[in-house]
Amino acid sequence: MICAPSGGDCLKVSFCPAFSLQKKKRAAGGKNGKGVRAVSALLLPNEILSMSAQAARLLVESGDGDGALLYLALLECGGDQGRASARLRWEDGRLYPAWQRLAALGLAQPPQDAPPPSPQPDARPPEYTRGDVAAALEKEPEFRGLCREMEGMLGRVFTDSDLRCLYTMYDHLGLSVEVILLLTGWTVRRERRRKNNPAACPRMPQIQREAFKWKRLGVDTLDRAEGYLRRQEAVDQREWEILQAVGVPERRPAVEKEREFISAWVEMGLSGELIRLAYERTVYQKKEMSWPYMNKILQSWHKAGYQTAAQVEAGDRPPQRQSRPAPGQPRDFQPSQERIQKNNDWLDQFLEEQKKGGS
Repeated sequence: MICAPSGGDCLKVSFCPAFSLQKKKRAAGGKNGKGVRAVSALLLPNEILSMSAQAARLLVESGDGDGALLYLALLECGGDQGRASARLRWEDGRLYPAWQRLAALGLAQPPQDAPPPSPQPDARPPEYTRGDVAAALEKEPEFRGLCREMEGMLGRVFTDSDLRCLYTMYDHLGLSVEVILLLTGWTVRRERRRKNNPAACPRMPQIQREAFKWKRLGVDTLDRAEGYLRRQEAVDQREWEILQAVGVPERRPAVEKEREFISAWVEMGLSGELIRLAYERTVYQKKEMSWPYMNKILQSWHKAGYQTAAQVEAGDRPPQRQSRPAPGQPRDFQPSQERIQKNNDWLDQFLEEQKKGGS
């Protein structure tokens, strides 16, 4: 099922199965461009996919190519998860992580019956010896430089155990030096915030656990790491506000499970007043705070398009979301025939001007 992010403009994505025919017509047109008008002829109502601008921004910022392809497959298949998975013909080890990353972005729900990826035979990290690490320090200048940088960031000389942890991230996980340094900086900042101590530093096993988490999430390139950290910083900015909204009396960092829920709510763009109302209803119904129960309330409001507490209480929906599709079906953002014709006329005029300018 496709989850449409609230807010933002709607992008029209042209999906033309006859693209190869279009290229042949262009080629046949030669320099005079007689085949160019085939472009607008292919922009028919049934051949246009719609994507919200917010969804496009999330996909671009994540740097996740597989996630973007899966999202496009979902749009093409009308939100049918099984058809989208079959359309891509990926192995489970590639498909399921892409589902999880789309879910983390709030853009899709993974299939309910999808089994987790089967563990790979080499998933367990190798047990590097002191000799393995010493050889890497001697023969790999990049790893040697990384070691010096890490010691400077953490303010200590590495032990044999520290070096094995670092080499596991570098060699076994295959993370680049840039990604490892970003990951370490993020882990240091988080540890200092949690302990409210500007001098606190995590131990290498903590950094290694975070590295395995990033690898599972597909955060294994510089672009993906930067996008992931931007999203985490957005969560940091609202974490205490949301904790207050759910009745936490004293300032403290969220524990890991709380932060998972908070991250999802921030990704959905939920306001503080909406979160507070969900908390009040949760306590009224359950007689205590329940994060999973409250999360279900907020998910249902988000799917209905509610953005304010007034909309929830009045049972109203925003003007741009007046109808809901059947379960599992994407929302209908198709433009009118008049709008399509207007865009086609503009495209024809633009191409004609380009042809004249190039002649």
